Amino acid sequence: MTVKVRFNKEVREYARSERVKDELLKLTETALAEALESFQRRMIILQGETLNKAKLAGILGGSAANVLASLVDDLIERKLRDENEKDVVLLYATDALGENTFGRARYEEFRKHFDILAGDKVKVEAIPFKYTEDILGRTFDMLVLDLSYDFSPNDLGRIIETVRGGGLIFVLTNPFEKWKKMWTGFHKNLVTPPYTIDDVKKRFNKRLIRKFNEHEGIYIVNAENQKILKAPEKEKKQARLFEREKPEIPSEITFPKELYEICLTEGQVEVLKALESLSNENGMVVLTADRGRGKSVSVGIGVVGLALSSKRKRFRAVITAPELANVQSLFLFAKKSLEKLGYRVKVVYEGRLIKEIYAREIGLRYYPPAQGFKKSADVYVLDEAAGIHVPILHKYLTMDKVIYSSTIHGYEGAGRGFSVKFLKKAREKRGFKEIHLSTPIRYADDDPIEKWLFDVLLLDAEPVQLTEEDYELIKKKEVYFEEPNLDNWFEGKGEDDLRNFVGIYVLAHYKNRPSDVALLADAPHHEARVLRLKNGKIVTAVQIAKEGGIPKGVIEKMIKGYKPRGNIIPDMMVKHHYAKEFAKLRGYRVVRIATHPDAMDRGLGSKALELLIKEAQEKNLDWVGSGFGASEELIRFWIRNGFAVVHLSPSRNPVSGEYTAIVIKPISERAKQIVKQANAEFRIRLLEWLGDTHRDLEPEIARWLFESPFEEAVDYPIYLTRTQKKRLELFVGKVLTYDTVLDAVKPIVKLYFLDGWMKPYLDERQIILLIYRILQAHTWEETAKLIERSPMFTMIEVRDIVRGLWYYYKHVINLKD
Repeated sequence: MTVKVRFNKEVREYARSERVKDELLKLTETALAEALESFQRRMIILQGETLNKAKLAGILGGSAANVLASLVDDLIERKLRDENEKDVVLLYATDALGENTFGRARYEEFRKHFDILAGDKVKVEAIPFKYTEDILGRTFDMLVLDLSYDFSPNDLGRIIETVRGGGLIFVLTNPFEKWKKMWTGFHKNLVTPPYTIDDVKKRFNKRLIRKFNEHEGIYIVNAENQKILKAPEKEKKQARLFEREKPEIPSEITFPKELYEICLTEGQVEVLKALESLSNENGMVVLTADRGRGKSVSVGIGVVGLALSSKRKRFRAVITAPELANVQSLFLFAKKSLEKLGYRVKVVYEGRLIKEIYAREIGLRYYPPAQGFKKSADVYVLDEAAGIHVPILHKYLTMDKVIYSSTIHGYEGAGRGFSVKFLKKAREKRGFKEIHLSTPIRYADDDPIEKWLFDVLLLDAEPVQLTEEDYELIKKKEVYFEEPNLDNWFEGKGEDDLRNFVGIYVLAHYKNRPSDVALLADAPHHEARVLRLKNGKIVTAVQIAKEGGIPKGVIEKMIKGYKPRGNIIPDMMVKHHYAKEFAKLRGYRVVRIATHPDAMDRGLGSKALELLIKEAQEKNLDWVGSGFGASEELIRFWIRNGFAVVHLSPSRNPVSGEYTAIVIKPISERAKQIVKQANAEFRIRLLEWLGDTHRDLEPEIARWLFESPFEEAVDYPIYLTRTQKKRLELFVGKVLTYDTVLDAVKPIVKLYFLDGWMKPYLDERQIILLIYRILQAHTWEETAKLIERSPMFTMIEVRDIVRGLWYYYKHVINLKD
């Protein structure tokens, strides 16, 4: 079906009355025709300093929306929009909508013209960037994106992907030359003592502007003189409406046919068929896709299918994801599926987001990742699994019925790390069906705006390919350490290096966001380091933040609770160790360190750290430190590289399920004195915290937290009364039981964990046994299960260990007469 894409006479007369050039109307008609025919998006950049850009967005956007509204029935017939979506909806996103703000003034100027031209079937939703998570899972026909002042790269990733094919995106910006030089609200949030706004870079916006010019499907207009700076190759006045290929419903299905009729692609049908296998037997299904492929939608439909095909009277599904916002599409389509089948659905919200859905005896409820596996359910769904820490993903592997769903390339996080780090190990534990969705739902393949977005935000970054020759260089440690020129990286000359650098993080880390790239680009205290092979290939990526050197006045405010941006380690040392002097010292905080996934466990990370510390020494810095999720692997890595633990967070991260540890390696003599004392204090605290705050800390991790690079005993008095000593003798002599002498046993065990390099030898299992049973006070049954022995054997082993410690330490115990 061919339709005319030409604005009517009334629109042209109005535009003429507002002195809008006919060339701009033609440009918008062409962009809309291209979008409709390809079922893709087109973008029009309106740059200027006055309200003219908002006025043009209102006139051009209102004209385009009027045309779209006239085509709604045709688009529904071709399954290019849902049958319930009779209205055209435009999203207006800006940094501020409050009274007397510039953002509000631009929005009102836009609405003044848009409302006249768009017609009754067009609605507008306006939202400030800080609430953009609320629109996840929604689909809009058009978008006005006001980037005139403040935005974060995360906002771009979230918002632009909500626009469906056939739609237009209007972007309001300052003149490019001004934009390259100006600071935004995002930039102001990067200022940290002792830096000022003048130290903040503007590399990210320069790169963003360059990408506007490089990619197809993006047209640029000077809103002040209405000059078209980048135009389509030829005018287009009509469009043959896109035909979506109708998926074929299998002849034999378990789920209701109505659920299959909701599917828009063969891939979605394949997902439902795969999930049907969980109806009658246990199993695991893994679903991967790039963003916008209908992954979460398919799971939402499929979970309803499982509920209806289940023979249980009550069906419960645990839904988890890094954030509640991630599962809104899943919940929306689960709700839609139930309603299509005639169910009355009860929805429970948290703020503006759906948290629970109930219909008769069916219940779907969201839990944070670290809580979901503790709940009882018929099926467990992990959406955006790439953003969930790998150890937490493993917690769900033992569930009877589990669905993992992950974005491979998207703003939520990096899914390749999910594939590389989790699925490889998962295959060793159980079999599963894996499905990859490749066909987009919201728009057609090869959408130029998606290509632009992936490029500008580095969502599809990959590390360099390694060859056999490279592995030989790695084996011989023929590498060199380098501080790259970030101006070159972000201005295009070092584009390949930037992509390789970010690509290593994409594969190695469980969560990467677009704003992380902007932080590297523009924050004055953030820098990059790379470990290159002699042939120039990047094999280890390091991102550091320069911290410390804080003025005395700011330090005094910190003591009273003030938290200076970007000084995580100095702030912790002041608040938790009262080390005011440390805040004056300068150091590097390692924000991220990651090695190429094909070159891990070959000492490259340790080599990079060694060379970073050498650099810090040469620059007369005082320390190098880091903060990270305390897994056994990471704690061991930092401890073995000579770092001392100085802090552990009191609560677990709700996504990763880990406590955050902070470690420091002192360089200067002054830093060494402070860190040595802080490490000793931390070890004392940990002894007490393990019985309370950190009672659920994995003993394998606690064991490494007690390790110290200083190898000296902590000066901390341990006392036993004369009676306690006699009772302890009776315990090791098998007369008294452990439960009657716990008060005497604990001081001896504490002495062991506070001792230095001369402490008696215990093997790993004995150390873990002492931590779990004595310091964390778990029961004999729980402890026996941990070491896979009987409770009686465990009791005997504890007695034997304590006997050895008592005989070793009895001469140093300060007894009270």
